[in-house]
Amino acid sequence: MTDLQGLQGLQRWLFTRLGEAVTVRATEAQIGRLALALDPADLPAMPEPGAHFLHRSHRLGDAFPALGVIASHDGFDAALTTGQNWPLARALGWQDVQPKTFDRAAGLFATPPQHDWPGLLTALETEFGGHEATLEPLDWSVSRLAFMSAMRPELLSAVAGESVQVYVTGQMRPGALAHARELGLGVIALRHRRTELWGLRQLAYELGEAFPGLECTVYGEV
Repeated sequence: MTDLQGLQGLQRWLFTRLGEAVTVRATEAQIGRLALALDPADLPAMPEPGAHFLHRSHRLGDAFPALGVIASHDGFDAALTTGQNWPLARALGWQDVQPKTFDRAAGLFATPPQHDWPGLLTALETEFGGHEATLEPLDWSVSRLAFMSAMRPELLSAVAGESVQVYVTGQMRPGALAHARELGLGVIALRHRRTELWGLRQLAYELGEAFPGLECTVYGEV
């Protein structure tokens, strides 16, 4: 790999990695810097030359007209936030990891190295820099967790039927809390933006590995 990349090469790599990546604004220039952000508002007003990766490009408008832009929304969420996030499973040392899909919601079942509620909560807080909300499980022992992209009563029932004790997701859904209590499930809501920023950092790392010399910077940290 050379130090400078074309936007098409980056787009092809991202499409292969995420299953979805579109060129929102093309450029023929070679790219030595890539700014990664969730929203255009997270980017500096005067960005350095290069290109942008955006999670939500529909808010771009006519900003940064001279720079190339690549975007991925659903593919990024599925691969690097609270979907089937294999890099996160490896980072946290999860074992016996299994991909699961229930009614358009995808995620992973796994056995964490922490075998109790406080230990699991601490590990997730350390990895993500905090959490949004929690519901303690009826039993503090943890042998199986579900890491899922949504939180609905029917999903809670589905995972409880497979001997899961803790449900981890991005955002707490108040309408599903009563059902979680009935099932005795613990719930950890990390906050959706935290999971997205984790995904951006991971993507920046992977791009740096794939394209040596490409300078990747993540904007919008909490």
